[in-house]
Amino acid sequence: MNKLKLFPRLVIIIGIVFGIAGIAATGAGIFIQSFVVDQLVAQNITTPDDATIPNALVNDIPTALSMSEVIQRHAGNYTGGLTYAEMGRFAVEDGSPAGTSNRDEALLDENGNPVQNPARNTQLTASGLVTSLSLSAMAIGLSYGVIALGVAFVILGFVIGGLGYALLGLITPDVAKRFGLDPVA
Repeated sequence: MNKLKLFPRLVIIIGIVFGIAGIAATGAGIFIQSFVVDQLVAQNITTPDDATIPNALVNDIPTALSMSEVIQRHAGNYTGGLTYAEMGRFAVEDGSPAGTSNRDEALLDENGNPVQNPARNTQLTASGLVTSLSLSAMAIGLSYGVIALGVAFVILGFVIGGLGYALLGLITPDVAKRFGLDPVA
């Protein structure tokens, strides 16, 4: 094979590889976006009246973030603004959400065991829900980026492949004639 023809053919192959990678990335992005949205919809979550987007099915980035914010706000109201790490494991006599981690200071049940701090448990549940909704929003956003990157790779593949074909046309008489060019001798 003529070494002069090898380079344009390699450029064409690289263009094809970019195009295939772009199609795969676009497909993966669409699948991820569809999967995450389907999972959100399956949970049948509707934002409450006091959300930034009220009474809406949680199925996209804005509604997921709106629900996340309202959960965190409600949990903060219940816990007096304390985070999970700022509260003790056990409830105290006065009902303070701060609680205590000292068994000797804890409220005891009828069996003499320390009672779990309900405010801390609420904040733990809220943190898990907020994290889940935030990750769903990030996954949807990331899928849009992957789709855009895939489309860019497809376009880049066409451009690179076209350049390789044009180079091949400059050195191959049959290809050059298709474009009305004189091949390089």
